[in-house]
Amino acid sequence: MTREDIVKEARQLPLAERRAAVEEITSSIREEIEANGSSTQDERHSKNESSFEEKLAAFHRLHGMLKTDAPPPTDEELKEDYINYLAEKYS
Repeated sequence: MTREDIVKEARQLPLAERRAAVEEITSSIREEIEANGSSTQDERHSKNESSFEEKLAAFHRLHGMLKTDAPPPTDEELKEDYINYLAEKYS
């Protein structure tokens, strides 16, 4: 199976299963690197993975911050808020 085939199949999975698969793959790569020692190229990839994982973790934290229990405002509410903002700004 080629990488393209794997990606194509993965896109058909639900998000939770794709996320779990990515975590398992990342973990297996990390284990293999640690078991075999890492070359300069492996170290670069490891740093990139860490950077990616840090960005992904930051995304999940931000996503949680933006999540609300209230429904999103309607178009009319947004227009009204914008009009009020402009009225305050220019009065």
